[in-house]
Amino acid sequence: MTSSPPPTTVHIPLSVFDKVTFDTHVALIYAYRPLNPPNITLELGLQKALSVYRERAGRYGEEDNGCPVILLNDESMRFVEASVDSTLDQAMPLKPLKSLLSLHPSLKGVVDLVQVQLTRFTCGSLVLGFTTHHHVADGHSTSNCVVAWGLACRGIHISPLPLQDRTIFSPRNPPRFEFDHRGVKFMNKKLDKIYPLDDNFMDRDQDIVVHKVHFTLQFLAKLKARASSMNGANKPYSTFESLVVHLWKGMCLKRVRNHPHKNRSQWRLNPRVPNEYFCCDRAAIMVNSKESNN
Repeated sequence: MTSSPPPTTVHIPLSVFDKVTFDTHVALIYAYRPLNPPNITLELGLQKALSVYRERAGRYGEEDNGCPVILLNDESMRFVEASVDSTLDQAMPLKPLKSLLSLHPSLKGVVDLVQVQLTRFTCGSLVLGFTTHHHVADGHSTSNCVVAWGLACRGIHISPLPLQDRTIFSPRNPPRFEFDHRGVKFMNKKLDKIYPLDDNFMDRDQDIVVHKVHFTLQFLAKLKARASSMNGANKPYSTFESLVVHLWKGMCLKRVRNHPHKNRSQWRLNPRVPNEYFCCDRAAIMVNSKESNN
């Protein structure tokens, strides 16, 4: 028994959070040491993931009233295969350089909502360049899509499935008309005058700083052992996983100290926004505890 293909005339309206975020493509680069699966395996796995994340193979369009939507027309996406006559260590800089732009498709004049580039190196390493339009999803949702791709490549069922209902943000009952919800009001750039909580959190006048940290082998081994000791009989955490969690916890503690009353709306809203929500909810929505209870 075969099922009919899904209709290609369906569309998904953008939520208010999708519309307010950056109208641009964002690039991610993942580097993998050998051994790596062949390109055909990655391509077939991507096809399976796109059957679940159909927005990625769609296009932008408009409703009759002019509101932007994502057309689920299965128009496809750009898939590039490349090779480099050098090792990954030789090609990968220690600091961000323009040469990294060659590891993912161009971000200019793109109609595809997602692009992928597989770059092979002589050492057997693989760099996966992944670009996605920010209106389609934020970083968390994009990561979920990449993880689903990896599961499909290994023949594992994709779970959890993405929640793609962008209408879940229902109004209060009874409704309270306090704001113009049809528009967007951006905060003044001079945050130090109107939003003093950001004074110690981020100096927006400063350029991004690339800071190089050296961790000793002894420190990394101790960190990995401590993290794995809390994982029970499961597979021990890798050094990379242990270090990333260590750094992330430090960043979160810093943010909590500077924003003692701030929380991500996704986990504070009532009803709660599911983790598998595929949208831009996490882009920049911060509310305090009192607001979230309303």
